[in-house]
Amino acid sequence: MGELSDRFGDLMARMAKGDAELFRAVGEQNAAIRQLVEEVVPASPARALEAAALNAGPQPLLPADQCTQTALKARFGSAAAAHAYLEVALGPAPTKKKTWLHLSTVFERGAWPTQARTAARSVSSHSGISEEALSQLESRLLRRIDELEDRLIASLKELVQGNA
Repeated sequence: MGELSDRFGDLMARMAKGDAELFRAVGEQNAAIRQLVEEVVPASPARALEAAALNAGPQPLLPADQCTQTALKARFGSAAAAHAYLEVALGPAPTKKKTWLHLSTVFERGAWPTQARTAARSVSSHSGISEEALSQLESRLLRRIDELEDRLIASLKELVQGNA
């Protein structure tokens, strides 16, 4: 019984050592990938959100025929109800303007109107990254991920063979 306990202890120690090596290797690879990405694109969550907003663009909240003033009046009954619906869908309004014309344009655009200065600032601050740079980064990252996957599989095979 003592021999079995000793063998089990040795096995657990080898597994812990293998796990530690594996976690260390994965951590190093994550740091290397993060560094590669940061070399090409500096980390900026606000910039990523701006890029997503510029690329996607807001979609209309209702079909075009239902965005007319008469259709909205028939659907909601009051401008306050339509405004409340928009605030639920789009978040708080920048203004409390509740005219049917204003509300119909918001339904058509799918977003609250923004000041021209704010829109121009967001476009100018998003200088854009060339498609070529992005494709190069993607290919480098995919190559690196493939290398990491191969190393991980080799480490796991060694670990399994060592335990067998």
